Amino acid sequence: LNDPDLVETLVSNSADAIDWLSNLDTPIVLNDVSSFGGASVKRIHRPVDEEGKTVSVGAYIVPLLEQNAKDLGVEFIFNTAADELLVDENGKVIGVHASDGSTSYTVNADSVVFATGGFDGNLEMVSEYRPDLDGFISTNAQTVTGDGIVMATAIGAGTVDMDQIQIHPTVHQETAGLITEGLRGDGAILVNQEGVRFCDEVGTRDAVSAAELAQTGGYAYLIVDQKMVDASNVIAGYITKGYTIGGGDVAELAQAIGCDEATLQNTLDTWNGYVADGADPEFNRTSFAEPLDTAPYYAIKIAPGIHHTMGGVTINTDAQVLDSDGNVIDGLFAAGEVSGGLHGANRLGGNAVADIIVFGRIAGNGAAASVQ
Repeated sequence: LNDPDLVETLVSNSADAIDWLSNLDTPIVLNDVSSFGGASVKRIHRPVDEEGKTVSVGAYIVPLLEQNAKDLGVEFIFNTAADELLVDENGKVIGVHASDGSTSYTVNADSVVFATGGFDGNLEMVSEYRPDLDGFISTNAQTVTGDGIVMATAIGAGTVDMDQIQIHPTVHQETAGLITEGLRGDGAILVNQEGVRFCDEVGTRDAVSAAELAQTGGYAYLIVDQKMVDASNVIAGYITKGYTIGGGDVAELAQAIGCDEATLQNTLDTWNGYVADGADPEFNRTSFAEPLDTAPYYAIKIAPGIHHTMGGVTINTDAQVLDSDGNVIDGLFAAGEVSGGLHGANRLGGNAVADIIVFGRIAGNGAAASVQ
């Protein structure tokens, strides 16, 4: 379903986006490359700390982007909801109205950039487009409610792929905490309640989610070992948050999960053999890292949750928002999850970060060029 021109734009500008981030006044360095869902080779760029341990890309990148913006004199107004686009008699967007409940703001501008995200946190809106997802939890903040899409369509913006809503296969159901795909890319496996692998863990998110839902109880366990914990502050954070159950050895882990010890031991032994051979004859997984052979072992009980909306307002390769007839809405740009057409029916892991940087830069440059 992807718009090929948008995909070409993302691909052609991705390497330059990595360089641009690293050359900011406050550098943002994404120099560790790994595998994520749907990738046949290592292609996702992520940060590491001073000790070389992986860290969460969102928690790393957003504060640094904010600091760069503040250093340039950008003013931030928090806890304030934009609710209306201002349009002149010629249909050009000339600003935005916002309110924090007690104070109203009218911001006049030569152009407006929407970077408001999707509507994953608005479960009523999700159910409107996908009734089959009613009852699923969402990994998104409750503020991700589709406001940008609503404001844009109110002035005639077109939308595309609004029913294309992605569920992520590894969500901690009790907290709606997202368990990053990086764990599977770095060598974790998924087992069902019986302690058996059942899919290619780094397949596309829809395929892995569907495979999980077909297992006993519709859930699975993500298995990592101490070696993976030692290399990742992200996993250490999951342990601190109480997401994991553990065992000093495989037998204790099997007891914690409630599966047969011999079955789980056989699953791990078989998997470690596949790692050594670099081939997975059961599920044709092509991404291998280190074997899972260092006690203690940890498991995170997960199931699918709503994660990303591929649909949104229609844009062109200049990140300009288009109306329902395909014409440019003068003065309005959009980047990231608020826009649609780039990811088609199934966003690949890591491409949201690529999207926000590549199309964010394009939108920013276009908005700057429109300043009178």
